[in-house]
Amino acid sequence: MSLHVEGIKIAGVKSFSLIDFPGEPCAMIFTTGCNLRCPWCHNWRIAYGEEATIDRTKEALEKLRSLREHLDAVCVTGGEPTIHFGLPSLLHFLKFLGYKIKLDTNGTNPKLLENVSYLLDYVAVDVKACPKKYPKATGIEQNVWPQVEKSIEILREKRIPHELRMVKVPGLTDGEDVEFLRELGESMSGEKIFLRPFQPTSNFSGFGVH
Repeated sequence: MSLHVEGIKIAGVKSFSLIDFPGEPCAMIFTTGCNLRCPWCHNWRIAYGEEATIDRTKEALEKLRSLREHLDAVCVTGGEPTIHFGLPSLLHFLKFLGYKIKLDTNGTNPKLLENVSYLLDYVAVDVKACPKKYPKATGIEQNVWPQVEKSIEILREKRIPHELRMVKVPGLTDGEDVEFLRELGESMSGEKIFLRPFQPTSNFSGFGVH
């Protein structure tokens, strides 16, 4: 298969992670750009900062081909991967190489998520806050919770292993949001939910191809 994948920009690849794919050592792919502007984003440099225009796609694909000798899994993260119409092409390439695929997403593109669902082995959906607080948590006027909710429904209906996760940001998310996440997880037996503490950072350690 050609290394040429259209319609997506990859900012970098991290060669090894023990925490980003449940039960699997994995590589990580970081796509550029994002449709949200979360004020607490830890990957803001590639989501909507100066690194969002970087494109190392060809270099990254070559690296992923070589890593396949040592790893069985890869996590596609960002930025927000589903803003790229070329995401299906990337996922097909990864499946051709034999990777198990995990997708990290904000859940705002349920149509694309449904289209690529058969290629995914695991999905992590970032739940930003309870529905009424979504505009504040995401930094945009539109309340995108209905799209996120639809994405979660798709994952449930198709029985794709997944998790719902939330970052608790001081002054932004509170007990109401945490309770919403808990209730959301309890509505589906066996669904994994994770609450993570906010960790401020000014650097993105995963950037580049290494």
